[in-house]
Amino acid sequence: MPAAEARTGFQRVTVGDTHVDIRTYRRFDDAGTPDWTETRTEVVLVHGIGASERYYRPLIWELARNSIVHTLELPGFGSTPKPRRQLQMEEFGRIAAEALDTAGIRGAQWVGHSMGCQVVVEMALAAPDAASSVVLLGPTINDAERSAPLQALRLMQDCMGEPPAVNYILVTDYLRAGPRWYLSTLPVMIRHRLEERIGEVKPPVLLVRGGKDPVVRADWLARLALARPGAVTAEIPGQPHVVMYTRPKETAELMRTAAAVQ
Repeated sequence: MPAAEARTGFQRVTVGDTHVDIRTYRRFDDAGTPDWTETRTEVVLVHGIGASERYYRPLIWELARNSIVHTLELPGFGSTPKPRRQLQMEEFGRIAAEALDTAGIRGAQWVGHSMGCQVVVEMALAAPDAASSVVLLGPTINDAERSAPLQALRLMQDCMGEPPAVNYILVTDYLRAGPRWYLSTLPVMIRHRLEERIGEVKPPVLLVRGGKDPVVRADWLARLALARPGAVTAEIPGQPHVVMYTRPKETAELMRTAAAVQ
């Protein structure tokens, strides 16, 4: 690892009877000086269904060159305890937004991946002025494929195109979340209509997909862009669904560009 390492902080934030785990990453040089080559910004990363912050690690390293990076683990996923009841997507978003506010994280760029995109949109609706911009990486659920069997098929197709390291991370994270919580959250994810909710998001919006992502096709991304006038779309050629792991530098550069448009 290079001399400048990412140092972390951790806090578990309680919102009502639920919890959210937040980790913070900063890069420092050997002298303990922040290794920021440009103006410091803050970024919040939100994972998808069954996942945790772990598949964001390559992107965290890239972003931490000039940003403070916060990863947010939703109730029941990653290291965060499971709630006593199933949460709806609007609740995931409200709880996440409240947790960030409680932690004093304001004015950051909010980034979601897969189901995390749905959560981030609900966060932006719950706290319209809290984010500087919104980035949706591989946003679900394609409105032309709103069924569990089709989503399972697309996930299997994507696994064949992902690096083994990504599949290992996701399988072990799914097991940690547990089949019951995953399967009870899946219908919530499928019922949520991102195309109907994204139009009310106030901050600038960037939509990103991998060029070979079977979960998020180009036509679906285009429909989302139409639903949110002014949204910008981008595609990273030849990449699967977990594009921030396979192409962290390109993803980070797209995010920095989106952060500059305010």
